[in-house]
Amino acid sequence: MNDQLPQELSLNLEDDVSEDSKFPILPTLMTLGNAICGLTAIGLATKAVGFQVAVAEGGELAAQLAQQSIDYESLRYAGLLIFLGMLFDALDGQVARMLNQTSKFGMELDSLCDVITFGVAPAFITLFFADEMPSRFLKGAAGIYTLCAILRLARYNVEADEGADTSYFRGLPSPAAAGAIATFAMAMPDIIRQRETILETTNIDLLQVVMFVVPVLTVLLAWLMVSGIQYPHLAKTLAKKKSMKRHYFKIVQILFAVIFALIFHELALPVIFLYYLLTPFVQTLMRKLSSVSKKASTETAKASG
Repeated sequence: MNDQLPQELSLNLEDDVSEDSKFPILPTLMTLGNAICGLTAIGLATKAVGFQVAVAEGGELAAQLAQQSIDYESLRYAGLLIFLGMLFDALDGQVARMLNQTSKFGMELDSLCDVITFGVAPAFITLFFADEMPSRFLKGAAGIYTLCAILRLARYNVEADEGADTSYFRGLPSPAAAGAIATFAMAMPDIIRQRETILETTNIDLLQVVMFVVPVLTVLLAWLMVSGIQYPHLAKTLAKKKSMKRHYFKIVQILFAVIFALIFHELALPVIFLYYLLTPFVQTLMRKLSSVSKKASTETAKASG
């Protein structure tokens, strides 16, 4: 009996060691890197909003800082950190699969970190765009965005467990929604610098336009995330074998994007993201309108016949 006890103890220790060796250390660190990016972005966005509030209240020091565009630079770095969080989010899963360390723990941790970076941080950035919208609407838009991002991530986890089709996303992916808001944050310093030139050239105050567009866009993004609209999985779409005609169309799109980026670099990233966000929505709307029109014409033909 005394011999059996050390054997059982040895077996238990071996089980513990084997379980510890399977813990996904590197993928977990990369996932936590995503969370750190999100938390830092929240801090920078809060700093920018604080400067803006101080300027509105007439703070002398804040006014001097605003003239130096420090608040806009903080906002730009917040947007950049969201994109860095996207990089960590893309790589952690790849590393886990490469090391054969995929786990339920990693998936749940990934979702929690995504809530911070792609759900909460963009909402804080939205609070900066308060010049043209009532405060209540802005806070409501930020809250709705965060809640819809949480619902989107929860639905994605359920669909992944049920083995849903992975060739497309059902609803706008939360990183893409966060990226759309982040691009406007990144463009703000350039917009401020070019504001007078654009106003003289086009008679359009681009800053006022952006201050109005971003809060409205935030609500639209929230709805798109929980909608059933199909969004293409870009990596898998590009990897598929397609006809020459479709490849040619994609090349033309990329060329137009590059030319637009060279000419209108202040708004290049926001417009490119908006194109990705709105194209599937417009296509779905056009298909539905076409279907309704065909149905109406068919019923009319039957009635007249």
